Amino acid sequence: MATRSDIARAAEAVSEAAAERKLMMQLQEGLLLDYAERLEKFRKQRQALHLHLSRLAPQNRREAQMRAVAAAFDPLILDNRAQVFTLFGGDVIVVFASRHRDEVEAALIRLRFLFADDPLLDDERDGADRFATWYLLADDYPAFLRLAQHLYAEQEARRRADIARERAPEPPPQRAQPSRRLKPLTPAVLGKLEEALARTDLANLVRHQSVAAIVGRSHPQHMFSEVFVSIADLRDVFVPDVDLTADRWLFQHLTETLDRRVLALVGAGHDRSLAGGFSLNLNVRTLLGEAFLDFDDGIAGGLRGTIVLEIQLYDILADVGAYLFARDFARERGYRICVDGVGADTLPLMDRVRIGADLVKLMWSPHLADARGVEDHPLHAALARCGRKRVVLARVDTAEQIRAGQDLGLTMFQGRGVERQIQAQGQRRAVDRATP
Repeated sequence: MATRSDIARAAEAVSEAAAERKLMMQLQEGLLLDYAERLEKFRKQRQALHLHLSRLAPQNRREAQMRAVAAAFDPLILDNRAQVFTLFGGDVIVVFASRHRDEVEAALIRLRFLFADDPLLDDERDGADRFATWYLLADDYPAFLRLAQHLYAEQEARRRADIARERAPEPPPQRAQPSRRLKPLTPAVLGKLEEALARTDLANLVRHQSVAAIVGRSHPQHMFSEVFVSIADLRDVFVPDVDLTADRWLFQHLTETLDRRVLALVGAGHDRSLAGGFSLNLNVRTLLGEAFLDFDDGIAGGLRGTIVLEIQLYDILADVGAYLFARDFARERGYRICVDGVGADTLPLMDRVRIGADLVKLMWSPHLADARGVEDHPLHAALARCGRKRVVLARVDTAEQIRAGQDLGLTMFQGRGVERQIQAQGQRRAVDRATP
């Protein structure tokens, strides 16, 4: 049994470790400034990359993710091909010789994929990269030096503030203010939510969103509808104070439960609007389970060819063997496969034919607009390899985004922008029918 002295020593060790980590963080800014000042003579052969990890959502700045970031640059550090500085707020700065640019870019691609679901990467504005900043030190050295000086000044301000707090009298306790931040999803909350879902008719939470063909200025031609449960509505109804997506693996467990419920709802055949074809976003494990077998038994053979099974790219990569087995079963039964959740950064890394998919769902981002009119942009080769007629550009909100996709040779679109065009087209037809 632990004694009081054992507990005291353990607490002291934890305190010392925390102090050491804090000191190391403070040292990094000083080391970066010293390195930047000495770098002036060698700047023509050097580049730098600033990863703005402090801007990531809190759930993406946990210890496991930060270890993955460090591991991405380990080979370069061990071979003395790069110098890496981990800053107080979590940002990382990598300084390297220009000849190693390809290796640094490869590490960056892996990190973009790791954080692909973070709003920082999903909501880039005006083509600006809010996740990473490059410095070509031959030209950008003054800006890089100012960055190092600014970071060091901030660190010194924190140090002086820490000293002032240590010397100041302890303030009286204040009443804690209620936090408006959402609580993370926990196993206990997930269990209660699944119990509630088992007793609830989810029909009111099921949404449809069209995938449509749009060529030039023509009206959208409906191809099929994606059927899904609105996670935002689900949260608002059952757990309004919980972030359901905070933990990827708990969220995936929740989606597997929703998969089974949606399969049961759609398989019952009550929704006649789905007769023209639809898609379901399913987990690989769902495709290997009893719920999908029951769904398959209830589907007429001739309808399977009109049903698209959408599988997230990260789910495929998590267990490729399971995906291949599920894919072969589904395709033998006549279903079509769509790889969902593909970004502009990950599209060049995947091969639709080798994955054995019929379609790829590419998420809109401002990076796509960068490829317009740039013949040698790598995105064009990636789209050509995938087959432009097999790519659905999703999450398009505006007509301009649709035109950008068309400039890249794409013809299939999904998103609020498409829904608005379909709705406007329906209203015009209603007016025409009502006009004598």
